[in-house]
Amino acid sequence: MIKLKPNKVYFVGEIGINHDGSIKKIKNYIDIASKYGIDAIKLQLGTPFRFTTIENKKRFDLRTKTMIQNSDLDKLAMYAKKKNVLLFASPLSEDYVKLVADKFGVIKIASGDINFLPILKEAYKSKKLTIISTGASTIKEILDIFKIFKNKKKVILMHCISNYPTEIENSNLINVKYLRKKFGVHVGYSNHVLGTTACEVAIIMGARIVEFHLTDNKHRKFIDHKISLEPKDFVKLKIKANEIIKSIGKKRKRQFFSEKSYKELRKGLIYSTDLKKGTILKKSHLSYARPAKYLSYNSSKLVIGKKLKKDVRKFNLTRIKDFF
Repeated sequence: MIKLKPNKVYFVGEIGINHDGSIKKIKNYIDIASKYGIDAIKLQLGTPFRFTTIENKKRFDLRTKTMIQNSDLDKLAMYAKKKNVLLFASPLSEDYVKLVADKFGVIKIASGDINFLPILKEAYKSKKLTIISTGASTIKEILDIFKIFKNKKKVILMHCISNYPTEIENSNLINVKYLRKKFGVHVGYSNHVLGTTACEVAIIMGARIVEFHLTDNKHRKFIDHKISLEPKDFVKLKIKANEIIKSIGKKRKRQFFSEKSYKELRKGLIYSTDLKKGTILKKSHLSYARPAKYLSYNSSKLVIGKKLKKDVRKFNLTRIKDFF
């Protein structure tokens, strides 16, 4: 099960069909996830003729070629569990929703199905956590989701731009904050921007689940490889994510511990002139300069009218012990 925490980013490596239908390659991706700290690997599952028209022969043939047999899914889920990696999937046709729910316990609904009621309703019936990408959607379409999903705790929205690749200026990452505030649910980010910058900004915006396409070699032919991160890219992203989380910190209520030398930065009381022992201190005898080591600039009432018990020099700090 996916449990999001404010101080940790949950990373999902989308391998889609980057595995070319090879169980061996899927296991290799699970191994990569285990080695580098990717929390989950996501597949795409579905019946080809329910997903794409046969008239689009190239796409239909690709989906047919890369199908994973249902009998292999249990083995893959067990293998992932041994590696401490969650394996789950996007059901790209309605007949696969129950299978995905039963075998993995988490359902991811692709942006293209955000208004496809057969998949949405099956996902709701499963009572499993459902992650829904919002690429190319309208606010009304997102609102309509919650007419089906009454329990918002079972829904995570993913801000997503349905363009492959997405230019950085089109990533619109302010929507991570906007969708969270508007719908009152966890909002993550599904990335199609080259590199890791957009993922980092999404984390700054509050995304605590980030999905990215994962490959072992981004120079392979299929377009998903081009927009994917290799393990070395993910290592950089994870380091950045940890730095971002650390940098967010806590809300200010007082001085932070790291600011313990703050008095060095503030103005304190100093003598504006040389004064002799026995002088009764007046306001005109005082001025201000850093640091506020003994008396802050607004502490003059503590010393005005007091008698000096020793000679003092101008521009030196004022101390309570200077007075009777």
